[in-house]
Amino acid sequence: MSTLEFRQSSAASLDEVETEHFGAVSVRRRNCPLCDRDNHDIAASPYSHHPWDIKQCPGCRFVYIDRAPVYDLQFSTMAWERTTKIEEERRAKIRPFSYRASKRTGFRKRLLPKRTMLDYTVGRIGGGNVIDLGCGDGHALLGFPSSFIPFGIEISSSLAASAHQAYAERGGYAINAACVDGLRQLPEGFFVAASLRSYLEHDAEPLPVLRELHRVLTPAGFAVVKVPNYGSLNRIVMGRRWCGFRYPDHLNYFAPDTLRAMAASAGFRASFGLSGRIPTSDNMWAVLTKTP
Repeated sequence: MSTLEFRQSSAASLDEVETEHFGAVSVRRRNCPLCDRDNHDIAASPYSHHPWDIKQCPGCRFVYIDRAPVYDLQFSTMAWERTTKIEEERRAKIRPFSYRASKRTGFRKRLLPKRTMLDYTVGRIGGGNVIDLGCGDGHALLGFPSSFIPFGIEISSSLAASAHQAYAERGGYAINAACVDGLRQLPEGFFVAASLRSYLEHDAEPLPVLRELHRVLTPAGFAVVKVPNYGSLNRIVMGRRWCGFRYPDHLNYFAPDTLRAMAASAGFRASFGLSGRIPTSDNMWAVLTKTP
């Protein structure tokens, strides 16, 4: 099934759900984002949070929310910066002690610095056009050396405006669009690297996005992906209180095998390295390179 056909068939399955914070919102029913299996009739996972049903595909084992808010809502009404505040309130209610503790232990980040897109990129290449999918206000690419030209795609109109202003000073720009639509506006082989940090779990069309990303990367280009690790031991221990669950922001729940399978379907090989998929970590990192 082509990307265009995927979008046409998905758009035909519109529905409406009542939400606590946004009232009635339009949603699009989704087949499995990895294998396109129709799972609408299978039972929802106990991890579901009304009205957002989490399903695990019986065919390929991919885990996902089967109804996604339409993209139009994410420009403003359900923009990331708004839904994040609501999600923080939900987490504070279900994990009052551990959530407050995590907020008060920022020193851990100084003792154990987190990996960044810069860590993965500089050393592999010396410069060129780089793109951040779901770039927010653009800050993630601004620490790159001047030999790199930053570009981004962001669906939140407010955040995209901030990113565009910041990138323009470095010779790049940001596009305010859903990523699959924004990528279609870009030329083939234009980027040497891409950042998908805390992004791919949010998009209703992750496989079409990866296929478009494959097109706009140079033959030697690569993408750095960070997503929550549904296969982590922490998820098994914490259950519904696992920090990787966000409703409905996190539409896709990747484990190492399903991330590798989706990457392969888009023409990439996923490499996790020695520390990219530690079983006790809530997140995993992978570098996607084009297959011959």
